[in-house]
Formats: sequence, C-alpha cells, structure tokens
Amino acid sequence: MKEMRFKKLRLWAAYPFAVLYLVAAYFYGLDFRLGMWLVLAGLCIRFWAAGFIKKIRVLTTAGPYAFVRNPLYVGNFLIGLGFCLAVPAHFLSIIYGVLFFYFYAGTVKKEEILLSDLFGKEYLEYKQAVPAFIPRLTPFRSKWPASAFSLEQAHFNGELIRVLVTGIVLCLLCFFYGFFKEKVIGTHDTMYSAVLLAVQVALLAVTIAHRKKLIKSEQNQQKK
Repeated sequence: MKEMRFKKLRLWAAYPFAVLYLVAAYFYGLDFRLGMWLVLAGLCIRFWAAGFIKKIRVLTTAGPYAFVRNPLYVGNFLIGLGFCLAVPAHFLSIIYGVLFFYFYAGTVKKEEILLSDLFGKEYLEYKQAVPAFIPRLTPFRSKWPASAFSLEQAHFNGELIRVLVTGIVLCLLCFFYGFFKEKVIGTHDTMYSAVLLAVQVALLAVTIAHRKKLIKSEQNQQKK
C-alpha cells in the first residue's frame, strides 16, 4: 500500500513540474545545444544497460553495471537534466535534482532489499564493490558468469520505445516554442520537424506492437 502511494506521489509531482517546465520554456526560451548532449548520453547509458539486464531473473554485473549499480537511473537523471538545461533557468534544474533524488532514493533502497533476498551473498559482494550512482573508474570483476549485450534484450526492456518517445517530446517542444513564442509555425524547419514527428510516431506504433509480441512469446515459453 505504501509503495502504491509513493508511486502515485511521484506521478503527481511530475504533472506540476511539467507545467512549470513549459512556463519556464515560454519565458526563458529553449536552447538545446548543451542539454541535448546530456539527453543523448542518458539514452546511450540506458540503452547499454537495457541490453544486459534481465530483471529479477539474473543479477546483472556486466556492461555499465560493472561501473555503477543503477545505470538506468543514472541515464534517467541525465535525460531529465538535459531537458532542464535546455531552458536557461537554473531553478528548474535545482528543483528537478531535488525531486529526482527524493523519489529515487527510496526506490533504490527497496530494490536493494529485494536483490539481497534474491541473490544473497553474490549481491552483497557486488553492492560493497560498486557504487549506487557515482561510477567507479575500473570495472567490477564478478566471480559469476556475466551475460553479453543483446539488442533484442534492450528492445524487450522497452529502450527503443524510450528513444522514440524522447524524440517525439523534443519535436513537440519545438512546436510548442515555435507556436507560442516565436510564431514561426509554417517555416521550413517546422515542416521538417512535422515530418520527423510523423515518422517517429509511426515507428513507435510498430515498435510497441513488436515488443508486445516478444513479451507474449516469452510468457508462452515460461508456461511450457
């Protein structure tokens, strides 16, 4: 019950922050030159991590997990921070940072308890050697067999969907800023963004449908 309330609180916090972001973007403008490098870095880290992790079934210690225990959350933080830095208003990044660590700190603790129960000594050794958020300089060498990167696993974990959704959000932000602030809807750049948006939406629909088939196929295999 407490976990459900915590998730609802996190969701409700996202709505006013999204409104605040759009208001700040309107008054302060948008400049993606710096922020988009962080967004790209965050997406790459998440994609790399998603190609290794098999949630709950296997303790993942390879790839980015050899440097940091929560690379998916590190990627999330960079993506969000990148979007915030695209708006030249420092208070936005500060609020985002506070909210992120407030909500994710509790999530990480619960996951640590779960992984400790599932994998015991193996996880405790890994936890002691690898930091939660600040990556170590050298990779952790596990005594147990490590899995290899799989593009199919990354797709199964939904990372292709995340990449496309991020691209769609970027296009929508450009439309929002162009329509309400710059009044430039109808220019060549806007038409290019519209085509890009339509392509991404179509790819997203195909990707979601294909991922559902993968999930259903795995569920059927587990039942056998």
